[in-house]
Amino acid sequence: MITDPEQNRIKPEDMAPDPDEFNYLHPIEDDSDTLAPLQDEKDLGEINADDPKDLIYWADQFKISVAELKAAIILNGTCVQEIRKYLSV
Repeated sequence: MITDPEQNRIKPEDMAPDPDEFNYLHPIEDDSDTLAPLQDEKDLGEINADDPKDLIYWADQFKISVAELKAAIILNGTCVQEIRKYLSV
């Protein structure tokens, strides 16, 4: 049996699917509304409640008074992420 080598050769247009057909068959869902925001590296730190400069800095960042920040620290600890969540900032 003799075979024609040209018949067995793969053509370039046969290798890749049509992009429009592929997108129709396999749509990409938009999940941007369900993605959690990236954490800021500063949120992973701790507030030094014994350092007046640190208290002033974080009170300014949260746009609250130092007394309000101290109250938030008493209720939630010194983790910046927890304080931010508590204040909903």
